[in-house]
Amino acid sequence: MTKDLSDLFAEAYQLQYQGDLPKAISLYQKIVEQNPDYLDALHFLGLTYAQSGDIKTAIHYLLKAQAIDATDPAVLNNLANAYKKTDQLDEAIRYYLKAIALKPDYAQAHNNLATIYAQRNQYQEALVHYKKAVHASPDFVAAHFNLGLLLVKNNELAAAKTQFTNVLSLNPNHLEAQFYLGVLAIEAGELEKAEEAFQAVLTLDAEHVEAITNLGVIALKRDENQIAVDLFSKALALDNDHIDARNNLAATFIHHDRFENALMHYDVLLKKDPENIEYLYNSGVAEMALGHLDKASVFFDGILKLQADHVPALNNQAAIYLKKNEKEKAQQFLERALTANPNDTASEHMLNAIKGKSEAKTSPEYAQNLFNNYALYYDQHMQGALEYGIPQHTGRMIHQLEIHDIDKTLDLGCGTGLSGPILREISQHVTGIDIAEKMLAHAKEKAIYDVLVESEVTQFLQTDKTNYDLILAADVLPYFGDLSSLFKEVANHLTPQGFFIFSTEISNSTPWKLELTARFSHLAEYIAQLCEKNNLHIIEQEKIPARKQNEAPLEVILYAVRKAQ
Repeated sequence: MTKDLSDLFAEAYQLQYQGDLPKAISLYQKIVEQNPDYLDALHFLGLTYAQSGDIKTAIHYLLKAQAIDATDPAVLNNLANAYKKTDQLDEAIRYYLKAIALKPDYAQAHNNLATIYAQRNQYQEALVHYKKAVHASPDFVAAHFNLGLLLVKNNELAAAKTQFTNVLSLNPNHLEAQFYLGVLAIEAGELEKAEEAFQAVLTLDAEHVEAITNLGVIALKRDENQIAVDLFSKALALDNDHIDARNNLAATFIHHDRFENALMHYDVLLKKDPENIEYLYNSGVAEMALGHLDKASVFFDGILKLQADHVPALNNQAAIYLKKNEKEKAQQFLERALTANPNDTASEHMLNAIKGKSEAKTSPEYAQNLFNNYALYYDQHMQGALEYGIPQHTGRMIHQLEIHDIDKTLDLGCGTGLSGPILREISQHVTGIDIAEKMLAHAKEKAIYDVLVESEVTQFLQTDKTNYDLILAADVLPYFGDLSSLFKEVANHLTPQGFFIFSTEISNSTPWKLELTARFSHLAEYIAQLCEKNNLHIIEQEKIPARKQNEAPLEVILYAVRKAQ
């Protein structure tokens, strides 16, 4: 090696370091023209071509370097890197392994090899080499981080957390490690730690869209809905194409019955991914809730073309055709839903009603689905279009019976709280029970009840230890067939001389009958038998118009019974 070539090499290396790659390449080529066996010049010429993006030429010179000295681990590692960049992964693996064989503690080669194994989902091989990388070089930040990513992918979250913590101990400003610690904290339900991690990310990058989106997810988990909406909106302002932010925003609007807002975002999402079943389904639900049945049906039909046994879409199509009074089509969809899921009791209940199977079983799932979907418009529809009158008749009966100064009252199936004001006026403490979460959310807004519980009413009574002076079940029994268990539990929860006020739709034949409306009617004699069996005495019984049904008044029987001392 002459002094002139050494000087040229030093100058080329300096140019490469400064980023002037064309000049560096020119000087390295001059060196190898004068001395074709100049190993370092061949090696760094290959590296410079790789830096400039010409991987094919890089491989050419790195192979020449390797031919001169096949025992140089750095040359073998960089040759493997070049093969990796051109997706020649088998060749890359071969040269990484050669480098490691020559230098078993070669941390870079272990890390690079592990990334290929991770890419190929060869978990154990990747794990072995990432661990060797961090053992060989404990301060190797990238290897710790990559190991953490591998562990996350394989759901070894505690071990992953350790690796990301190691990264931050080596580099406190490692943004992505902070981010993943936040993600892991959310998974663990540690919302405060998650929030701290994402806020730390934002101190490093105030426009980190993923961190902002995840802060929105945290807000949702805390029921801070407007904060969540604001954060998702901020994420979209930074990146209008961010799928997770838009999907989360749309889903938040759906959950809180802001259907027009949700549809606006699902329209954008569906333009990018027109066969996404989640987007199609939520769009259908929103259109259905807004009363746009034909538009909703188009979305559900789109789902069923992609997935013929999608039970929720089949159920909703059936509900749409029932509302259109097209019973045969509704029956077809319900039969398909039950074929897909024989345990779908809500579909079975509606099908039994259509087929006239009058003594079918009670279906809490049907009632839950019905009232969650009905919650947004329940008060307006019942009090307006249907002229719902049971609360007023209940209030009149309570007044006539001179029921007042009640200690504890239980409102079974309280819904949105239409009967609540009557009970609040006469009671010290009022508990409301309902199976539908969304109905209870509206009841909570009215601030009538002391306690609200989401539960099926019989299950609640089976575990509740409280006795009540008054139990109300207004328009609840029509969602039960056999009332034996319910009456037994009610009787067990009444104080001596306690009142039970309830309404039933009227059967003129069997003890209970499933009507085409999918509600049950009950025989007055059956109610009398249940009262006698459970030591309850009927003190008032009258027919009242409950509401309109098919433009005509629907008569029900309103009962007041009292427990014997």
